[in-house]
Amino acid sequence: MTVAQEFAEGLVARIVQARSRLADAAASADLAGIAAALDELEDAYGLARTSGVAVPRPGAQKEETRS
Repeated sequence: MTVAQEFAEGLVARIVQARSRLADAAASADLAGIAAALDELEDAYGLARTSGVAVPRPGAQKEETRS
């Protein structure tokens, strides 16, 4: 696995974790938690966008590599 692939996978994992935190905070009406999770999502999505990392939609399965 290349460094770029490791970076992309780590970034996608960061986004998935922030999505989960956002859902948990929203379910419990934790306004501070919602704000923190949104900040994390914005930061991670911005980094993904500038780095050219494709982020799957929530619930989407990982695409298989086609030859």
